[in-house]
Amino acid sequence: MDKNGIAKRYAVAIYDIAKSMSNIEEIRETLNLLVEKYKEEEDFKNFLLNPIVTVDEKESFLRKTFDFISEDALKVVNYMVSKDRIEFIPLIREKYFELYYKGKGRLPVVGIFTKELSESQKNKLTEKLEKKYGKKIVLNLEIDENILGGGIIKVGSNVINGSLKHQIEDMKRMF
Repeated sequence: MDKNGIAKRYAVAIYDIAKSMSNIEEIRETLNLLVEKYKEEEDFKNFLLNPIVTVDEKESFLRKTFDFISEDALKVVNYMVSKDRIEFIPLIREKYFELYYKGKGRLPVVGIFTKELSESQKNKLTEKLEKKYGKKIVLNLEIDENILGGGIIKVGSNVINGSLKHQIEDMKRMF
């Protein structure tokens, strides 16, 4: 199965468990914290991905690292560790957030631009997307100077690539 399929399966299971425990918000925050630490701290990531380190050692490490979260939230994290799925955590979080926002009647959108958008630009973009998709938009912005200019909009599995880099690549393919 592909990574998206695995991540979606885990996200659905985690969301269902969180919903049954009335703990959707806390699990969302826990996944956020875990992914931030996973992406930002190489030692943290390497420890969790190290096949020599036992599951018990990883769970003990996580219990100490996240001593401020509930036992239920820790069980969710430990479950992913025990199933050796921690490498999928960024994708699992993404899929969990899709379920979370869908449950709230909102649509998550990722906008990638070369620089920070002004409030006016954010508002215009949000308004146009809400009009197009007929849902309240949750806009998550990212900065990527490699796209040279323009922007990329991701709505679920749909990608609208209006980046200058993409346009240049298209022109190169034509000639």
